Amino acid sequence: MEVLTSQQMRRIDRRAARKFGVPEIVLMENAGLRVLETLQRIDGDLKSRAILVLCGRGNNGGDAFVLTRHLHNQGIPFTAILFGHRRDVHGSAAINLRALERLGEAPREVTGKGEWRAARELLERSDLIVDGILGTGLSRPVEGLLASVIEDVNDARAVVVAIDVPSGLSGDTHDIPGPCIRADHTVTFVRPKLPHVLPPAEEMCGRVHVVDIGLPNEAVAAEGADLDLLQPGELAPLLPKRRSDSHKGDYGHALVIAGSRGKGGAARLAALGALRAGCGLVTAAVPRGLQAGFVSRAMEVMTEGLPETADGTLAESGLPRLLALLEGKQAVAIGPGLTTHPETTRLVREVVRRARVPVVLDADGVNAFAGDGSLLSGRKRPLILTPHPGEMGRLLGTSSREVQSRRLPLARAFARTHHCHLVLKGYRSLVATPAGKVHVNPTGNPGMATGGSGDVLTGLVVGLLAQGIEVSAAARLGVYLHGLAGDLAAAEVGEAPLIARDILRSFPAALLRLKPPRANERTDARSARRTG
Repeated sequence: MEVLTSQQMRRIDRRAARKFGVPEIVLMENAGLRVLETLQRIDGDLKSRAILVLCGRGNNGGDAFVLTRHLHNQGIPFTAILFGHRRDVHGSAAINLRALERLGEAPREVTGKGEWRAARELLERSDLIVDGILGTGLSRPVEGLLASVIEDVNDARAVVVAIDVPSGLSGDTHDIPGPCIRADHTVTFVRPKLPHVLPPAEEMCGRVHVVDIGLPNEAVAAEGADLDLLQPGELAPLLPKRRSDSHKGDYGHALVIAGSRGKGGAARLAALGALRAGCGLVTAAVPRGLQAGFVSRAMEVMTEGLPETADGTLAESGLPRLLALLEGKQAVAIGPGLTTHPETTRLVREVVRRARVPVVLDADGVNAFAGDGSLLSGRKRPLILTPHPGEMGRLLGTSSREVQSRRLPLARAFARTHHCHLVLKGYRSLVATPAGKVHVNPTGNPGMATGGSGDVLTGLVVGLLAQGIEVSAAARLGVYLHGLAGDLAAAEVGEAPLIARDILRSFPAALLRLKPPRANERTDARSARRTG
C-alpha cells in the first residue's frame, strides 16, 4: 500500500478533479461520512456520548463540518467549535459550513485564548473529541491559541479521534515539529501518510484507519509513490506453492556461514530459520570446534567444519572449501556470530566478492565492510544487507544516532548507490530497493529486541531466497513474517520474556496467518492423518 506525503496528496486531488472529474466537494462529503462510520465502529453507542468536534478553517475543518451534519441527521448530539471566524472559511469547507448554519448547528466561534478559557470546560464533559483543526499541510510548528488548545486536549480524559492527521503534525515529515494532539485513533483518506507509519510522529496517531472516499485508484497510481507499507494481502501471493509430487531438492539448498567460539547459537538460529522458511536443505559452515555441538542441537541441519583461528573464528585458509560449498547452493547467508577477527573479515570479503549466488549479509558480515561500503558495489548477483542501526553506522562511518535520525533517506540512498537491497532493522524496519523504493514493515514489537532475533531473520530471508523467490519479495516476506512471528510469540509469552527461539517456534503460525491453507490442502492433510 502506497504511503503518501501531503504534497503528493494535493497533486492526486487535483488529478482526480481535472482528469477524472471527481471534484473536491464530493471527496469532502465522502470523507466526513467515512469519519462518522469509523466513529460508529469505534463506539457503537454514540447517542449516549458527549461528543465535541473541534474544527479548523481549512479543508480539515470542512471534513468536520460534513461529519457534524451527518451526526445531526442521525440524531446524535454534539457540540462543535470553530477556531476562527466563519467569514474566514472558504471553498468547499464554506459550502458545508453554510449547510450546518441552515440546520441551526453553527459551530461556536473561538478566536482567542479568553474565548477558549470559557469553552475549555467542554473538554472535561466530553467522552469523545474529534480533532478536525489542522490537516496534513502544516508547514510550521503550532503556536498561540492552537498550541494551548492542543495542550488542553492532551490533558483531557476523552477518547480523541483525529481527522486525516493529528493537529500539529505535517503530512510531509515523520518528525514532531511542535505541539501535537495525541490521538487514540486517526481516520485518514485513500492511503496512509508519512506521519502515520514512521516514528516518532506515528506514536501520536494511535490506531490508523485508512478509508476509501471514492478517489480513483488511477489518480493515485499516476503519482508513482516510492514509499510503501507492507500489507498481508500483497505479500501472501509471493509465497511459493508446494507441489504434491515435489521433494526437498525442489525447495533449494542454502549455505549459512556463521558462528565462532562462544557464538554457536547464532549459527544454529540462522540455519533453523532457513529451514522454517521452507528451504529444502541447509548446510551450516562453522569453525570445526563448533561442529559436534551443532549436530546435537540442530539435527535437521547439515554441517561443515572449517579451519579456525586461535580465537575460534573462521580462518582465511577455509576459503577454497567455502567456495566449493557454494557450488550447488541457491543462496548464502554470511555473518551471524562470526566476529570481526581480521582473518575472518578478509574471508568474508573474498566470499562476497566471488559468490555467484544471492548473498544475505548480516551482523559481522556487514561489519566486515565497515567504512568500505563501496566494496559492495558492482555485484552481478543479488545482495541483501540486514544491519541494525549500529552496524549501519559503522558501514557508513557515522553514528547510530545519525542513522536513526535519517533512517529513510539513508536507507534509500545506500540501496540505490550500491545496487542492493537493504533491510534497516529496528522499530518499523525498512526494506530499501535498488530502484529507490522503500517498504515499511508494520509488524514486530519491543520483545524482539533480544539476542538472536536478527539471526533468525537472516535465516528466514536466505531460506526464502534459496527457494527461488525474487530478491525483493524474499526481503519483504522475511521481514514481515519475522515481525508477525514475534507478535504471535509476544501474545503467548509476553514481550519481556520473549527469546529468539520463541520467534522460531511461532513462525509456522505466522505463515498460516499470512496464507491459510486452501480447502483442498486442508482435506489432503486430514486424509494423510487418517491413512498415515
